[in-house]
Amino acid sequence: MRRRQFLKTLTGMGAALAAGAGAAGATIRSGGPRVGVVGGGIVGASIAWRLAEAGAEVMQFERTAPAAGATRNSFAWLNAFVDDRHYQALRLASIAVWRELDQPLGLGITWGGYLNWAHDAAEAEAVRANAAQMAGTAYPVRYLASAEFAGFGPAIEPGPVAAAIYSALDGHIDPVHATLQFLAQARLRSARFQCPVEVQRLEMRAGRLRAVHTSSGVVPLDRLVIAAGVDAPALLAMAGFRLRLRHSPGFLAHSTPAPLEVRTVCDAPGGLSFKQMADGALVGTDSPEPPDLPVHAAIRAGAVDFPDPAIRAMHGNRVLDKIRVFLPHARAATLDRVTLGFRPMPTDGLPIVGHVPGAPDVYVAVTHSGMTLAPILGLHVRAELLYAREVAALAPYRPGRFSQQPS
Repeated sequence: MRRRQFLKTLTGMGAALAAGAGAAGATIRSGGPRVGVVGGGIVGASIAWRLAEAGAEVMQFERTAPAAGATRNSFAWLNAFVDDRHYQALRLASIAVWRELDQPLGLGITWGGYLNWAHDAAEAEAVRANAAQMAGTAYPVRYLASAEFAGFGPAIEPGPVAAAIYSALDGHIDPVHATLQFLAQARLRSARFQCPVEVQRLEMRAGRLRAVHTSSGVVPLDRLVIAAGVDAPALLAMAGFRLRLRHSPGFLAHSTPAPLEVRTVCDAPGGLSFKQMADGALVGTDSPEPPDLPVHAAIRAGAVDFPDPAIRAMHGNRVLDKIRVFLPHARAATLDRVTLGFRPMPTDGLPIVGHVPGAPDVYVAVTHSGMTLAPILGLHVRAELLYAREVAALAPYRPGRFSQQPS
């Protein structure tokens, strides 16, 4: 697809979705409902902004600091690479909204696309399966010859190429900056942000929310949105709803700045994923979670940090060494830090969004793909909470699907 038509399609999609979810300038009557939002990450920030924009009286509660949890530790790749077509459509819709928000909010999203390549036949099969996920959409991937890599990043030295694809749709973002921009938009519309503060109890009467009891006092509320990532199960338990998330640790190596040469998100041979931030810093990982070794047993079992700084540095330097194989210009970059985060991963891998069964004034928005989905969730949650619209796009993701699961 030509770039002009590609962007026109995305822009049109974003405008249609905004109209369907309540236009950006629409407001409810004066004296809007008092809505609490628990969580100061990218999803909570997007929801708080959109609720305040529509006239709700918003109070946001964050236990530690803005973007301190999964958001800060996210690879922040905006993409639609999933097998489920309905879920893929939701992600595509959200990417369209990201495109619309980028310049007005000064988000600085890097729309460099995505490269995936393989050295051997076994890995090539995985690359082709990746390409198949986008087949039939308006944004199919393009197969590449090794000589074409120079067009996407002259500094990339891919080595032998058994198969390679490029997706023009994808981008990557600074997750903390984006969250702070959303929070600033919420603040401009009189949303209040409390941090650090812990929600300790929900005050319910006859199944309806009356207030939340926090470490800084009691706050009367009409509705509450739980967008607190891995803390969601404990908060939902206060509303009488049991939810399990799959424990999912992940680490990222971050380098000091190197010459800025690569705009694409790269999935390279050997399970290596990396990108380069606008300041030149490289970010990457070579494993979806810490390897199953005795030294990582505690991390794989619970939300704890690396047991030793030397182990942390070992992982970071190993990843940077692998990146340098494909980016020789980055050889002067050194390890800056290694982040370890815990993804809010639903057990079926799909988002959990909707009113909590048995507690209609409590709403949950928890998903692993929060970085990609944040802007569309802000629009859709607003439509459901303030305009009483049942958003069809959210139908498969309701929390009630977990109600009958065995304990």
